[in-house]
Amino acid sequence: MQPPSRQPLALLTRLFGGGDALAGHREKILYRIAIASAVLLTPFGIFNLFIDRLPLGLAILATVGVLAVDAQAIRRGRKPPVPFALLLVPTAAAVAILLLLQPAYGVLWTYPVLLFCYFVLTRGLAVMVSLGLLIGTVLLVYVNVDAATAIRVFASLLLTIVIVNIILGVINDLHDRLVAQTITDPLTGAYNRRHMETCLDEVIERQRRSRASAALLVIDIDQFKPVNDRLGHAAGDIVLRTVVALVADRVRRLDRVFRIGGDEFLLLLPDTDLAAAQTVAEDLRSRIAAAAMPSAASDAAPVTVSIGLAVLQPGQQMDAWMHAADAALYRAKQQGRNRVVSAAVEAAAQRTS
Repeated sequence: MQPPSRQPLALLTRLFGGGDALAGHREKILYRIAIASAVLLTPFGIFNLFIDRLPLGLAILATVGVLAVDAQAIRRGRKPPVPFALLLVPTAAAVAILLLLQPAYGVLWTYPVLLFCYFVLTRGLAVMVSLGLLIGTVLLVYVNVDAATAIRVFASLLLTIVIVNIILGVINDLHDRLVAQTITDPLTGAYNRRHMETCLDEVIERQRRSRASAALLVIDIDQFKPVNDRLGHAAGDIVLRTVVALVADRVRRLDRVFRIGGDEFLLLLPDTDLAAAQTVAEDLRSRIAAAAMPSAASDAAPVTVSIGLAVLQPGQQMDAWMHAADAALYRAKQQGRNRVVSAAVEAAAQRTS
């Protein structure tokens, strides 16, 4: 449970902060809003031109036009030429003019504009713009109508902002959970093979651009099948979870551990050279051997791991990199298990022998 002093901050973070689940859908949302705006707002713009409300009519038609430009680009698969934040300039101008001319009608249009902010802007920017819209609308209503109406508008707009942020917070939470389910192993909490391929590709591309070093550790639990056979799958699950916990506790925040087989894991170490990777591997091997875990032999017998290590070479592709680490792991198994074998060290030893 959070300390009382942190609870209000946590509440505000959940209401007005968090992720951005709409990021990947923003262009599709804008395209549909543009179509609806063209159908619903164009008649209002033309009507205001005919009754000599030139500024208001032009502001409404400018809003429709700017939305149409971006929508056309999106339909053709191109990047929208007008930044989403600039779309609010003609929109805000139209609402401000209407608030000055007809405050009662102008207030009605602030609500869809407020929702528009949250659908086409990033969450943080939408919060700032919506609060600015709230303050501006309340001031104009206070000056042009009366204080009582301004208070009611303030309360209703603020409540709308809070409700929208609560809904977006729930959507972000559900989005984060769904993403976690698609990239993690449900038993151990390690990332899965699908996410591994994405991360390895990113590291390889980064090395191609900046020559950054990286290393792979393929970690295999020694004699894992007897643990399942003699003690049951529940004991085997404890071993798997404990190994992942020990690895996660040792590595840095930028490192990633993946479950790539039943009892086999891969640890990605970005910005790590051979010497540093060997240090990490040996430390993990000794930590796991010293940990208390169920064993097929006896309660006191340690569970051990064999580790194959490979450093990313210039121009090396993912399959070749993983193959080098797998080959080193195979040599570790051949040499008696509970040891670390480096692909680079093995290759050097073979050249000198």
